[in-house]
Amino acid sequence: MNFISTQFDQSWRGERRLAGSTLIEAMFASAILIMVIMALLSAHLMGLRLDQLVESKAGASDSSRRTLNKLPMDIRSSKMWNIGNISGTNVVNVVGGQAQQGTALQLYQTASGSQYILYYFDLSGSNNSNGKLMRTVSTNWNPVVIASNLINTLYFRGEDYNGNVSTLDGTSKAYKTVIHTTLQFCQFLYPLTPVGSNGLYDYYKLEFKATPHLPE
Repeated sequence: MNFISTQFDQSWRGERRLAGSTLIEAMFASAILIMVIMALLSAHLMGLRLDQLVESKAGASDSSRRTLNKLPMDIRSSKMWNIGNISGTNVVNVVGGQAQQGTALQLYQTASGSQYILYYFDLSGSNNSNGKLMRTVSTNWNPVVIASNLINTLYFRGEDYNGNVSTLDGTSKAYKTVIHTTLQFCQFLYPLTPVGSNGLYDYYKLEFKATPHLPE
């Protein structure tokens, strides 16, 4: 009876020794656990960065869509127009016989020309690095930003059907003139990216032409 009890006790102690783990095994298990945690954190951080990128691109698309919806509609619904340059709240129109090109566009909704919608480029940013397309009306000078982060050629042009700069002003005789403008965007990669070199993402542009409505 004592022999059986001793043999059973030795077998049970051997199983206990086999159920444990060595220091090397514990180190391997810890290393694998740390690698899994790091992989999960990296995937999470990458997902956050991609989410910020998508948000910034979606915001740029929103701005582009608003511009393309509003400006062409106002141009097509106008009866007369004038292209000029803005100084403060005053617009100096380009007279007939001169090249119709400037930073401001007046759109008259009636042939009388008493009230108008004004689009103009705000070039207050240094080196035109953050130009803005503004919209306001003559009855209430309250400019609204239509598009921002604009660069390079910020002006409106009156052209003929061949794309040549027209010298006809926006009277009733020039209703066939095409108004042409190019919006070139350059925005930051992520909303929280600090301003500086290598901090910008995709450069893209919107170029469109629209013709005013036939005069009354």
